[in-house]
Amino acid sequence: MRRLTYRNGPFINREDEESFILNKLNQNRSENILFIYGPKSSGKTTFIEYIVEEKLQKQKKKFYVNYVNFRGYAIHNYDSFLNIYFYPIREENKNKLSKMMHKFAVVLGSLKGEVRIPEKGIDFAVSIDLYEALKNKEADPFKLMIEVLSKIKSKGKQPVLIIDEVQELTDIYMNGDIKNRYLLTEFFKFLIRLTKETHLAHIIVMTSSSVFIDEIYNNSKLAQTSKFYLFDHFNYETAKKWLKTENFNNEEIELIWEYFGGCPFNINDLLSERNNFGDKFNLKEYLIKEANTIAGKIDMTVGEYGTMEEKDYFEKLLKIIIDKGFAKKEPKNNLQKNVLKLAIEKDILFIKADTRKIIFNSHIMKKGAEVFLDI
Repeated sequence: MRRLTYRNGPFINREDEESFILNKLNQNRSENILFIYGPKSSGKTTFIEYIVEEKLQKQKKKFYVNYVNFRGYAIHNYDSFLNIYFYPIREENKNKLSKMMHKFAVVLGSLKGEVRIPEKGIDFAVSIDLYEALKNKEADPFKLMIEVLSKIKSKGKQPVLIIDEVQELTDIYMNGDIKNRYLLTEFFKFLIRLTKETHLAHIIVMTSSSVFIDEIYNNSKLAQTSKFYLFDHFNYETAKKWLKTENFNNEEIELIWEYFGGCPFNINDLLSERNNFGDKFNLKEYLIKEANTIAGKIDMTVGEYGTMEEKDYFEKLLKIIIDKGFAKKEPKNNLQKNVLKLAIEKDILFIKADTRKIIFNSHIMKKGAEVFLDI
């Protein structure tokens, strides 16, 4: 087991995931969109930020990396999306512009403009005229990005676009009108253009929403242009080795695994609590308290369902997963679909897209469900 320090905290293992990602990005020709998905709190965002900061940005001559986590932005409409990727070149931008690595002249139809690319940042700095054209939809932002990325590629750099929590774009429309195009639909057309059609950039799309990834997985057009990679919690052997380095004995490790499995977030919280309370820390009491907290969360979730039929089905689903380890997703079952949407939003359940199995998002969710159902 590899143990590193990243952002002043433990960064455990993930050697297989790192090797997989770097091997893909080192291929000169991109063929598909790579979707990375997994249970909440499995460490996807921390992992990809580690890859960006520690592996890709240290190879500036080889890669141009554009990383956006949509969770970090208030995206209400097309303009707010546009402002994530573009900003106008004004007087107040001059200090920032002095740090730019690339400067390109662009032509979009009759529009001419200047684009500058920051060394590490997200933004494409564009001339005032071009920025206004983008906001007024007189110019296509995706065509502009393709032109600039093509020029970056021609300079010998490999463009890499990483988009985290992309499902945040789901309900945004290109022109602010439900009758017009979904922004997410247009965005995916752009990503397909960059990979399957032009082979211009490597694309990594990440999401913690298994409802969203299940829909993508079963979309015939996107499935043909995509690969899917499950970023899971740690397995038993990795979790055990990690906990041994933290001086837990075998009995304690088995107890922690029963409640938390290999969830990095839960284990890190446990380590923090033990550090805070020292000799007063009681492992069994802490784990039981966490399970009771989750049982309360499940109880509150039941209260959010609109009908008794949905509430009963949710509890039935919990019992099936506790007994069998999973429930089967039924595509034509609208009741299940409605129940799953809320349960997955609340991080209680998770869908494995490849097997269509519904499981608990984590071990502690299962323990909480057992407390809730008095099993």
